[in-house]
Parts: sequence; C-alpha cells; structure tokens
Amino acid sequence: MASIRWTHPSVVRVVEKHSVRDPYAWIEHRARELALTAMERGWAGPPYDAFELAEALGVEVVARQDLDDARLVQAGGQPRIEFNPQRRPARIRFSIAHELGHYLFEDYAERTRYRDLEQRRDDDWQLEVLCNVAAAELLMPAGALPISEASDLDLIRLVDERQRFGVSMEALLRRVVRLTNGAAAIFAAARLDDAPTFRIDYTVPSRAWRPPVSPGDVISDSVLARCTAVGYADSAVESWNGAEVRVQAVGVPPYPGATFPRVVGILQPPSDGAPMDVGVKYVRGDAAAPRADGLAIIAHVVNDKALRWGGRGFVHSLMERYPDAALAFAARSTDERRLGAVHLHEAAKDTWIASMVAQAGYGPALSADQPRLRLHALRAALERVADAAERLGASVHMPLIGTGQGGTRWPKIRDLVLDELGSRHVPVTVYILPDAPMPEETSDAEQVALL
Repeated sequence: MASIRWTHPSVVRVVEKHSVRDPYAWIEHRARELALTAMERGWAGPPYDAFELAEALGVEVVARQDLDDARLVQAGGQPRIEFNPQRRPARIRFSIAHELGHYLFEDYAERTRYRDLEQRRDDDWQLEVLCNVAAAELLMPAGALPISEASDLDLIRLVDERQRFGVSMEALLRRVVRLTNGAAAIFAAARLDDAPTFRIDYTVPSRAWRPPVSPGDVISDSVLARCTAVGYADSAVESWNGAEVRVQAVGVPPYPGATFPRVVGILQPPSDGAPMDVGVKYVRGDAAAPRADGLAIIAHVVNDKALRWGGRGFVHSLMERYPDAALAFAARSTDERRLGAVHLHEAAKDTWIASMVAQAGYGPALSADQPRLRLHALRAALERVADAAERLGASVHMPLIGTGQGGTRWPKIRDLVLDELGSRHVPVTVYILPDAPMPEETSDAEQVALL
C-alpha cells in the first residue's frame, strides 16, 4: 500500500526535531492533551467553545469581515486569530479550532497561516489536513458523544447529528468510529486535480476492523466522485485495493484553493456478519475479585498525595484481598507519586495491581466544574497500563474509576479507556456493585437540547 511522503517544512521540522514517525498520531496527541487540560479547568460542551480555548492559551481572537475564512498571525509578538464573523457558527468554531491546530506547530510565527495564492505551496494540504485533525479532536473530545449515537452508522443520519452537535462532519465521524463496536473505519480524501481520482489522506479504524486502504492510496471510479459539492452524499459497494467495501461519502469544505470539496465518509465490510468489538464489558461484581481467564491487571486511581492506600469502598476491598500490594505501594517514594505515574505490583500468581496516579489531592472537588481527577494524567496512566497488559498478555479490570472522589462523569473516562486500551485490543471489564446504578452514558450531549 502507498504512504504519504511528508514534505511540508512545518511537518518536516516536527518529524526531525521530535523524532516523529506518524504526524497524524503526533497532532492527535497534542490536541487531545490540550482538550483534556482545558476540560479539567472547566471547559465544557458540546458545543465546545473554541473562543474560550483560544483565550485560555493566550491567543487573541479578532473578527475581520474582509477575510474569507480565518488566519493565524503574529501581532505585537503575540499570536492572534482573525476570522470572518459572517460564517455559520459551526464553521466559525471549526475555523478557530483549525487555527489553534496551526498554533501547535512551533514555527507558526515564521509564516502567516493565511490561505492566499502568493503563499501557497503544492504540499500545503499536508499541514491543512493535520490542522483539520487537531480541530476535530478539540471540537469532539472525550465524553462529547453518547455511545448510543455510535451504534447506527448511517451517514445521512450522522449528517443530521453533526448539525445538532454544532461540529464539523470530520469531528463527529472521528469520535463515532472510536466508540462504535462495529466493523468500520472513517476516511478523508481529496480529489487529484480535476480527475475523478482521489488520494486517501487518512483513515481511522474502529476496534473491530482494519480497512483495505492506507494514507496515500489512490482510489478511482468511485462514488466519491459524485460528492461534487459540500453536503452532497452518496453510497455504494465498491472494490478498494481488491477488497469489497461499503462506502458512504459526503463532500466537506475543500482545501484552500481547491475547486472540488474534500470527501469524508465511512467504510464497512459489505456483509452483515461483520466482526464486533465490545470495547468495554460491564459486569456486576467487585473488581478486586476479577473474573479472568489468564493474567489480570486490576487498575484503580490513587491521588498524588496518598502515602498509602486508604478509605472505604473499592480500595478497602483491595487492601483486604492484597495486603502485600498495599504495603508495596506505601514503600514507594514521593517522587514516584507524580500525576500520570503507574505503580504496577504482582499481587498474586495471576493478578497484578496497577495504581494509577491521576487524582490531584483528596477531599471534595475544587469546584463544581473542576473535579480532582486529572484527565491528562489518567490518559498517560492508561497508556502505561496498556503497555503492561500487552507485555504480560493480561486483561484489565477496574471499578468505575474517577467517578467517586475524582468527581468526573463516566463518559469522559470511558472514551479515554477506549482510546488507550480498546484501540490496542486490550480486553477491559468494568465492575459495577450489585446495588449500584449503571453508569450514565448520555455524555455531555444532554446540553445539546439547548442548542
């Protein structure tokens, strides 16, 4: 399969300076960390306010009706986003988020990020697609979408959902594919010149399936050619790289200077018997007594001030079953209790315990919109747990982490678990006490009713 040869100077600089192998993964990580930190400080949605995020970063935002869209400039030595206020609200949010994507590149000040003919390069699309990915991650962060919305992958329905959530089609599809249990992938493609052939810019697979195309592949004679305007959608069963796939596609705003729109959409196997991946399995019981065939890792959250395990509920059950693990945690040095760290201890022949340092202190939340759980620390800790699970060949078992004293709603945590563990096919079981209600799965989208 083909691959993208990265040539844009801004991207090449990142690749060389930070030893980046996959620019898509790099920009996803940068944008996710930015979003998680902002949510810890009270940033809420949907819709997520890109203006508020820019202000928090110290980026001035100024309306200018003489601009076609938006640009990132240097003004008095400070970053400033200028935008056209006459655009639709959803488009303005996307444009501001897209320019914040430019801000994540260290050389943004060396060249005004404006899309005019004098400054245009043939490979500008490489920078633009990465900033689109950043915008999508910012506009639909963890917890933004109810998991029920990812069960029906009909693109026409999802177009309506995009309008309801006030986000770009690209942002919605990227979140949907991470939540769905079904076999699917989303793609973004661009028409090559005026010919009905398309370059695949990127794909994002679900946990259950890998599509037969990769970034850089060229697709011809496809339903994609019917998406000749923004919002035009169509579908067909086609052969992509010799494999039969069901293609649903819709036109979205083009790259600057392009005549035809870009195309995003959903790929699926054509058969009804496509594989499924549940991602997170819920059971009634106690995570301190995991139901596992083979090695199990019990993952739980501790705070960065804790000198030892303590308290009631789950950790009390854990201490009773594994007192040696509690003693091992108490022997850790203070330096090892930084946010994002994981203390992994072999508690029994087939059981390991992962204490994830992801809560800042203990006691009541700092405020109603500032829980003690630190999402960026939890993401880093879950990544380390995934590394351990792959190394040991273990499944992961946990209570409803972060929802008690951590003070965070489960959907945000669920999405991080899916992003860091589910995407690597690590089996995850979440235990709910027999008399406890099932976790809330409506995400933050209940606020959408107010739009």
